[in-house]
Amino acid sequence: MRRLTRWLPAVLLAVVAVNQLRLAHTVSLSPWSGGGFGMFSSTDSPDNRHLHAVVQNDFIRREIAIPQELATETLRATTLPTRMRLGALAAELALIESGGLIAWDEIELQVWKVEYQPDSLEPHGWLLKKERFTIAGS
Repeated sequence: MRRLTRWLPAVLLAVVAVNQLRLAHTVSLSPWSGGGFGMFSSTDSPDNRHLHAVVQNDFIRREIAIPQELATETLRATTLPTRMRLGALAAELALIESGGLIAWDEIELQVWKVEYQPDSLEPHGWLLKKERFTIAGS
């Protein structure tokens, strides 16, 4: 028993590290999140990610601003951009947009990260994830 408790912290740390690597490579978890094991090897912090929301119907396609009251949900969705998190954010945005005069059929969310050119350090955007959601009641 004493031997088990001695190795338990190391085993748990290894499990967390392996899980973070899995999430970073399968669902684009920011290396700065989870266990934070990749934060010193990457500039892909949650602050270097941003989200674009586009609503559309048969005639119009336009980008909408993300309201400040959804900042927490936006940060969660860009840090770990799973379909479930993006869908929850899309539902919130659809509720806000449904109060307008235009009936929207669909909302598209795009998560972008900033990468830097190795030779010039010039920033450019890189699309991490793009999901489309039907707006209910359209």
